[in-house]
Amino acid sequence: MTSPAGSGHPDPRRILLVAPSPRLVAEATEAGFDVLTLTDTTGFRDDDALREHLVDLARTHRVSRLIACGEASALPAVLETAEHLGLSPNPAAVARLLADPSEIRGLLTRSGPQWEAVALPAGSWEPSPAHDIEYGVETLTAEGMHRVTGIVELRRTDTTGDPGGPAASGGGPGDDVTRPAHAPLHTFPAPLTGQEEAEIRALATGLLDLAGYEFGYAFTRIAHTGRGPRIINALTRQASRPVSRLIELTTGLAPERELVRALAGKPMEAPVLVGCAAAVPLPCPDDVPHDITLLAGVRELRDGHVLVTALTPAELTGRTAAVRDRLA
Repeated sequence: MTSPAGSGHPDPRRILLVAPSPRLVAEATEAGFDVLTLTDTTGFRDDDALREHLVDLARTHRVSRLIACGEASALPAVLETAEHLGLSPNPAAVARLLADPSEIRGLLTRSGPQWEAVALPAGSWEPSPAHDIEYGVETLTAEGMHRVTGIVELRRTDTTGDPGGPAASGGGPGDDVTRPAHAPLHTFPAPLTGQEEAEIRALATGLLDLAGYEFGYAFTRIAHTGRGPRIINALTRQASRPVSRLIELTTGLAPERELVRALAGKPMEAPVLVGCAAAVPLPCPDDVPHDITLLAGVRELRDGHVLVTALTPAELTGRTAAVRDRLA
């Protein structure tokens, strides 16, 4: 944590990170930023107390940016304070809009017939349910330019491994939520044709444009339907595990490092795919076969999933099937 710097103009190298991961703090420090952190936003008596503390930190230490990370990226007290102090390029309303399917439907409807057509039907659900197949699109935005870092397929199956099982309840894909019976199988890169990938990329980045998103990670959920892809919502933060880990394993892109590069005004390194990966959900995280890590391609066992890598999609399919058979 930095020491007080007194009054004066903001220091361009001094940033305030709210609820950051240790890895992000380390990357920012290594890049030469003077990092101030607020690791816990839950210890305040109310939102006003949190706002006052953030204002005091920002003004006392003359920070130039306030970056909300993880769950803090959806807290109105944090977002509105950053906007009030002029320390974030994103209006606080953007995060609320993108996370709310009904607000997204309204935005798309107002934006013209071509956008209204890709909104989920109004009134169908609140909150939106899980679909048999969804796509999670992670993007990193800097100065209003959106770069897709990866598209992950999230395919729900029943307990026998057949697609089309009933949807699970709980948080959306990419959230750190374990749903033993019907959690989705994650596959990266998503098995898409060139046209399908282009369309999904255009939906995710177009939504961020319409909403006025200017900086940071976003994770957009897009449903696979009989009428084509339909936008569900977008979280204004980095994708959670296992999505983020699959992208990192197969591209080498460390998400925290890329965010710091964007903060420093440097271009993001182009993702270079080396193989493919999948995250197989554990039916019972407390009862995992002791020899599961000995199977071909198994890289990690964490966050309620077995992470598997391979050089080709066909090889990945075989390795994923072997893991599922062993778990069954």
